[in-house]
Amino acid sequence: MMSSRAKKAKLNDDLINQILEIDNSSNSSEFSDFDDTDEDVTYNPNSSESDVESDVEESINDEKLDSSPASFSNTTRIEVWNYVTSKNRKQFLFNNAYSGLKIDIPPDSSALDIFKLFFTSEIIDLIVVETNRNAEQFLSKNRLSKFSRFAKWIPTNENEIQKFFGLIIWMGLVQMPTLEDYWCNSTRYKNYVAHKIIPRNRFELILRFLHFSDNEKFDGDKIYKVRNLVEKMIYNFQNVMEPDEDLAVDETMVPFRGRLGFRQYIPGKSHKYGVKLFKLCGTNGYTYNVQIYAGKSQVDGKGLACKVVLNLCQMYLNANRTITTDNFYTSLPLAYELLKNKTHLTGTLFFFFFFLF
Repeated sequence: MMSSRAKKAKLNDDLINQILEIDNSSNSSEFSDFDDTDEDVTYNPNSSESDVESDVEESINDEKLDSSPASFSNTTRIEVWNYVTSKNRKQFLFNNAYSGLKIDIPPDSSALDIFKLFFTSEIIDLIVVETNRNAEQFLSKNRLSKFSRFAKWIPTNENEIQKFFGLIIWMGLVQMPTLEDYWCNSTRYKNYVAHKIIPRNRFELILRFLHFSDNEKFDGDKIYKVRNLVEKMIYNFQNVMEPDEDLAVDETMVPFRGRLGFRQYIPGKSHKYGVKLFKLCGTNGYTYNVQIYAGKSQVDGKGLACKVVLNLCQMYLNANRTITTDNFYTSLPLAYELLKNKTHLTGTLFFFFFFLF
């Protein structure tokens, strides 16, 4: 991202004065409204600490973030690491009067009532419409024999879709070797749950045609088939809870080993293969925003980490919050952009932190 690599230099009186003169004379600096002077109030030229080495960045030349709430500048600056004091730290006061639940939830609400706050009737209607549409498109484009199981398709409805997803959740709790075993009549696997909810052939038909978008409206978006569903789910997440002062951005893996153009392989994860999600979460683990990583072409390549954080936090900026990230996201350009939007950044760094620039 930078035009040159950071150089290590030993701070002395002449270098510090030169840095301060450059910083004070730059009236057109993009970050001139920040009190981020490089002067170290604890510096004593007569002490042994004057020989401490610091990383000096001679230029910062960032790519602009077209899709982010704010854009980086090409302004050239010299950066010096120094201790954070009350003199050079922006003070933000967060108002927690609006944090917490945004809706009234009766104390006697069941688990199903809570589930329906997120998996709403609007989402069920979307699934019904698009599943029936997908089945109609398939049947109209393919010649089927009278013995084909697809020829037995009849349109689904809201009640059947609720049963379908209820059975899927139950299957996650009661695991069997194969899908067919849930309807097996043998004494080893026999149960009476799946039989009573939906026949096996009907379940497999719905699973075959299950859809969340119109196939004929592909616009080049790699995740267009689930984007409608994801956006509605995110809206429900944000509509139920208002975050506190502290938020965290990190990635997670949804296990998947099938065929997918943007499937990821990350050796360090417990699930090495799957779909990578960038998530914005609160201190209680609640998810406020999600972004599916569909490859570099979906994020314009450069500045991925900065763009991810700014896009995820966009609606929660300018509220005096603090964003916590790990060393993949932490950078000075991101810190500056968040400061411009009245948001602090707390992040981890590698030991060789001069590669931050």
